[in-house]
Amino acid sequence: MLAWRDGDWLTVPEGATVAQLCPGPSLFETFALRDGRVEAWEDHFARLALACPRFGLDPRRLTLGAGPAPELWAPPLRKLLDRAGLTDAIVRLVVAPDGSGGAAEWLTVRPLPATPASLELRLLRTIRDEPEWLPRPKSGPWRNSAEAGRELASLAASAETEGLQFDARGHVCEGVRSSAAWLEGGVWHFPAVATGCLPGTAAAQFRAALGAAGHPSRDVAAPFPTAAESIVVLRSTLAGGGVLASRAFDAAGRSCWRARGREDSARAALAALATARAQRSVSLL
Repeated sequence: MLAWRDGDWLTVPEGATVAQLCPGPSLFETFALRDGRVEAWEDHFARLALACPRFGLDPRRLTLGAGPAPELWAPPLRKLLDRAGLTDAIVRLVVAPDGSGGAAEWLTVRPLPATPASLELRLLRTIRDEPEWLPRPKSGPWRNSAEAGRELASLAASAETEGLQFDARGHVCEGVRSSAAWLEGGVWHFPAVATGCLPGTAAAQFRAALGAAGHPSRDVAAPFPTAAESIVVLRSTLAGGGVLASRAFDAAGRSCWRARGREDSARAALAALATARAQRSVSLL
């Protein structure tokens, strides 16, 4: 497939991973492009900028990674989309230090899957590795999550299934590609930073929407919530930013949680998230 790197065009393996593009340390962001627009685009760059100093990078010196500038993004995006025969896509930006204070920037696109109405959860055996620092950056080579992804694929090949990882203490950390939150006892719970979870952009937006509606939330280091009233899966590439979980299975394939069927509060919260994201939509093409 075609990839853009610092203004040059390169052919890379189809579906190339972050590690294949940049075997060494890197930062990356992924987001959905729908009808030429990206929702809550700035949040991805804020997270990238927060992590850059850890790699000795000044985000202001980056080209695409310096911020959401449509006039810079549109030309390479159009060519990548045309070559791949896509209109909507998952867009990935990778920023890799070059050892001299600068960085190589990669841009790729891949097909954007349809958003399912709900997702099943599989509890994984692959323990989330310990981060080098907190809050954890979205960084490559991404080996631990790739290993969790392979475990998930061995258990369920369906795109309507997400895997949950746990830290070494057995606390819910995050999904392979997502963040998770759950409603229990009238309070929304989010995995604490101490679990090693990523600061998910959709999760932060969901929490802000909950706060605006007056719904309480808290950070927890806790095992899987078998008593949860609702569980939501939050991912920036899902339409609206998140969907409900329908049921969950443990690592042995046994059912350990099922939605109760009365999830009006969770549906309303996800609708508020979708509205907030749409209001922050930016046109790229």
